[in-house]
Amino acid sequence: MLLAALVLAQQIDAHVKRYADQGLFSGVVLVAQRGEVKYEHAFGAADRAFGTPNTTATKFQIASVSKPITAAAILLLAERGKLALDDPLSKYVPDFPNGDKITIDQLLMHMSGLNDASATPEYSEWSRFPQTTAQLVDHVKKMPPRSAPGEKYSYSNSNYHVLAYIIEKVSGQSYGDFLTANIFNPLGMNDTRHHADDAAVVPHLAYGYMPARANDVDRPPYLDWTSKTGNGSLYSTARDLVKFDESKLLKPETLQLALAGRFWFKRNRFNHPSVYMNGSSPGYKASLERFIDDDTVVVVLSNLYLASPSTICEDVGAIVYGQPPANSPPVIVHAKRDALAKYEGTYKFPHDYYVPDQALKVEAHDDYLSNSAGTSFVPLKNGEFFDRAYWSFIRFDGDKLLYRNGKDEFVAVRQ
Repeated sequence: MLLAALVLAQQIDAHVKRYADQGLFSGVVLVAQRGEVKYEHAFGAADRAFGTPNTTATKFQIASVSKPITAAAILLLAERGKLALDDPLSKYVPDFPNGDKITIDQLLMHMSGLNDASATPEYSEWSRFPQTTAQLVDHVKKMPPRSAPGEKYSYSNSNYHVLAYIIEKVSGQSYGDFLTANIFNPLGMNDTRHHADDAAVVPHLAYGYMPARANDVDRPPYLDWTSKTGNGSLYSTARDLVKFDESKLLKPETLQLALAGRFWFKRNRFNHPSVYMNGSSPGYKASLERFIDDDTVVVVLSNLYLASPSTICEDVGAIVYGQPPANSPPVIVHAKRDALAKYEGTYKFPHDYYVPDQALKVEAHDDYLSNSAGTSFVPLKNGEFFDRAYWSFIRFDGDKLLYRNGKDEFVAVRQ
């Protein structure tokens, strides 16, 4: 049972403020049950240059939280007989490698084996220019597959580039126009759109920021949002995302497909089944969780590229159901360069690290350690260091650097 609204608001405010006060969150947090807003608050700045604060009406790029919306569009087209989930990709892209073995359903479920077009060295170049969905499909075509179609789950943004192309081909409309006419307008999502033209002025859209140095930020590298069409090109508000409810769009039997884990992640928390999605794009993070049985939705949107939204979303869900949050924000402390100089050096990671055999050069500065991967390690009260960009924790033990990210742990040795 939800806590009384006033107590709920006080508890959520106090918890999220701890993250905001440490410079670890900037954005909007919202909780709604059966469409009624129970909590809503904005933190931080939408534009740091002018000191413009975030408000509950601020729009944010929602990154991969776009994916369930793209998937809903595919299911709508399936209901209307425009496509079938077991259609081969070759029906829509005749020259696609392995296209006769890849189905639309495999694209939805990340079972296609497609490599990730946005994880290539070339991506940093072509993502700076407007992309059509046909061009995005061409980028995907050129990549060797990760695995055979249907062989295993492998999360890839490329799947949703291809789905956006299919939406356009079978509907005769652009991706953005189809979503606006068939999802956003029917649901009253008036502040949600595909970011199709970077030259267009989007009122109340927050600027995105990347963590830098000890506790500072920089603007992210430029990209044209059409380079994320289908998988991460939408902007929205927290209130609009509460309105995104497939039960108001789809037939009951299709809704079961939507909630069966094809494009949402699934879990059970506090004896309530839920679906959720997290998103990351340069300058932005987003997290949305819907508890299905009592239609409770938690939305966390941020214009700061830190992993705190997913953590805050989990904690807010706990507070909503009367449970203590499992997480707390790291406590950052100040330290002079001289005290940090003993950690300088080049540390080599093992072959099973995210970047196999990576050699990481660490240098000391006042209040942080820089590293050759382009992030910063800031000192914490408990003696560890914290990488804000990846929400990772680092401890030094003699000539060893102990790196922990979630359940992953690695040891790098100073050379």
